[in-house]
Amino acid sequence: MSDPVVILGMHRSGTSFLVRALNLSGLWLGYETELGTVEGRASQGNPKGNYENRAAMAINDAILRASGGVWFRPPERIISNGTDAQRIRQFSATLERGQPANFLRWGWKDPRTLLTLDVWMAALERPIFIVAAFRHPMAVARSLLARNNIPIEVGLALWVRYNRHLLGYLDANPHALLRFDLSAEDLIAQTLRIGEITGLRADRHLIESWFDAQLVRSRAQTEDVLPTGPVATVWGQLLEHHQSTG
Repeated sequence: MSDPVVILGMHRSGTSFLVRALNLSGLWLGYETELGTVEGRASQGNPKGNYENRAAMAINDAILRASGGVWFRPPERIISNGTDAQRIRQFSATLERGQPANFLRWGWKDPRTLLTLDVWMAALERPIFIVAAFRHPMAVARSLLARNNIPIEVGLALWVRYNRHLLGYLDANPHALLRFDLSAEDLIAQTLRIGEITGLRADRHLIESWFDAQLVRSRAQTEDVLPTGPVATVWGQLLEHHQSTG
């Protein structure tokens, strides 16, 4: 019995590429009918699919709603109860029991889990392995503006909020970290290494077949000046963490 793999990262930071690459490498996410969007019937914001289990998304939505927030307006504090814990345990047990023999591990991905992970960990009462992705703050902010009409300054504040949570969880749990805004060659190499670290298969052909550079629509630009203050601080911490674990 393996511990769950939790894919974390701020929205628009490459987690959908990452989770599908790991799925192709042997990570069980649930049956296709249980996934919110998969390739061929995906949302406009992510034409190749985000491979998020709808049950996990519903749990996170309920926790955030009860706490007085949503993913783009995180609550000041998370409020949870025994019902949430029961739903988390049921979801995890069902996912683990349903893992087919040809899959090597199981897990889930939903960026909002960065806001609710304490609730998940308390309910599961078992270790987790974190696989996370991060991306340049301006690229994320531009993507949020294009997809959700979220102003750049609000997108940057969200980037800081989510990634502060991420850094704290990386310090406290076994993990692997992917930087999304590198060349395709570097991205594939990172993903193959993460597959090996997590005990999954490392099939370059499958991962290369999934990656589509045309879907990386918002990028940091060479003329960008990184904002000062918290954005620059968190970005530096992520880069340092990535370099130290690479």
